[in-house]
Amino acid sequence: MVERACQFHVQVTLDNHAPYNATCKQRVAEVYIPQFQPGSSVVAVRVNADDLNEIVLDFEHEPPTVTMARTEGAVTAADIIATGTPAKGVIIQSEALGMKNPDGVDMYAFVLTVMPDGAAPYQTQVGNPTPPEALPLLYPGSHVPVKLQVGGGPNDVVIEWAQALRDVQGG
Repeated sequence: MVERACQFHVQVTLDNHAPYNATCKQRVAEVYIPQFQPGSSVVAVRVNADDLNEIVLDFEHEPPTVTMARTEGAVTAADIIATGTPAKGVIIQSEALGMKNPDGVDMYAFVLTVMPDGAAPYQTQVGNPTPPEALPLLYPGSHVPVKLQVGGGPNDVVIEWAQALRDVQGG
């Protein structure tokens, strides 16, 4: 088996720890190299507990599901749903992130077309907590209600799953 020495720049996410960047150099079987897509490939990592910057990619195991750290004072999805401006959204693409938010809800990455009232539609990429009952709505072209953070940027968008599920059930 042919191997290549590769250098990887990785965003590491550990349970209840803020994500951080680390770099490692290791040999990788050449057949695996085309599977790596910058910014979207997820692999398991072994981390030295005494020095979190010492990592090794672990191709033998599936990546674990990681629970994100709660950031004090940060605006949450629940905050945006409670106080945000309603808009319409269309799911273009979705993908499980292999992470849970601090409340234990699975996180998904979305490419959304957002259609705010009185403004031009735009496309954005966001991560949103997604409850299991909403999984049937995760298909390209699915119309979903969203909330936009007041005074926020174009990526401060949260899908309003409770309303989306009520809409589907006709209520």
